[in-house]
Amino acid sequence: MKNRTDQIEGQPLEDTLIKMKKIKELSQENFVLLKPIEGAQEGYYLNYCRVYDYAELFSILKSTLNVCILALEEQQDLTLHIKNKESDVKRVLEFAKNLIPLEEGIYLDEMRKLILSQEEEGVN
Repeated sequence: MKNRTDQIEGQPLEDTLIKMKKIKELSQENFVLLKPIEGAQEGYYLNYCRVYDYAELFSILKSTLNVCILALEEQQDLTLHIKNKESDVKRVLEFAKNLIPLEEGIYLDEMRKLILSQEEEGVN
């Protein structure tokens, strides 16, 4: 019978260390979009959001506000001055699409495979 120090939850220590190394590698490769903030207001910030210049950034912000105005049904009088409704909606959706942390999704998929394979090995 193996000593408890040689096993972690039924797994040999060597297998567990290999999986922990893989977890660390996956984390370094895929936790790239959201970065932790320390200090008084903890949380995360987006690592990057690509805009070409201030004019584009302000245009995106204006489009975001326009889409919000359009979403308010009772504010029809405010929507009369919005000329490019379709392009505003498209610009906001493109911007929102860039905020999706795809790298972190890849990480979660890989972690799920790794953890489930570890659980299946523990059952055998």
